[in-house]
Amino acid sequence: MNEITHETLLVPFIVFCRVGACFMVLPGISSERIPVQLRLFAAVAVALVLTPLVYDEVRPESGETSSNLLSIIVIESLTGILLGFLVRILFLALEFAATAMANFAGYGSIFSHAIDNNDPSSPYASLINAPAIALFFITDQHINVIRMLQRSYESLKVGTAIAAPPNMQLIVTNFDSAFKLTAQLSAALVVYSIMINLAFGFLNKMVPQIPIYFVSTPFVVLGGLLILLQIDKSVLEIFSSLVTQAIQNLGQHG
Repeated sequence: MNEITHETLLVPFIVFCRVGACFMVLPGISSERIPVQLRLFAAVAVALVLTPLVYDEVRPESGETSSNLLSIIVIESLTGILLGFLVRILFLALEFAATAMANFAGYGSIFSHAIDNNDPSSPYASLINAPAIALFFITDQHINVIRMLQRSYESLKVGTAIAAPPNMQLIVTNFDSAFKLTAQLSAALVVYSIMINLAFGFLNKMVPQIPIYFVSTPFVVLGGLLILLQIDKSVLEIFSSLVTQAIQNLGQHG
């Protein structure tokens, strides 16, 4: 029977610091609608699964003094938050694009609760965010995140400060992809909003007696909903491919 030493407890705990911090900001898993106990048990389970796979990389750092262990815990937690945030930034961009699309389609004044938190959001935006979060799990991207965490120990060594990550270009690329995502997804609604408001603006100038706001609102709302039904599949395909690519890049470069 193997002897239980301090390394037996410290190594899984250090792994948990990175995994738990990543899960704390990861899309879907970090939702306020999921009980805290369930999120904690999921992070502990994944940390225990990863421990044998990354044991050799973590074990040398478990013998440090108490002051050094404290800094390792802080650094590992920040590393996990960084990795999770690089994935979440795409979902934040999608949420921003969905809110903008709701405003363009005339649904900006209608509010409800968001899918993964209690912030006010538009039902129109929820029609875009909800399938995206569901696809994150349906396409097994959460499994790829676990693989990414395992591979991150090769490039982001345990206890290594992340003030200057080994590949800053990776972070810039993720932000660049996020901003391109907002432009691509909201382009159709931007064009629609400009054209429909321009048309009704000319109509208002030609016939000032018509209460143009009350006449145009039903057409703007219906047209925005019809456009969403047409582009929804393409929006989710583009978004899912970007998330897959981002997670793969993180897995390769840390």
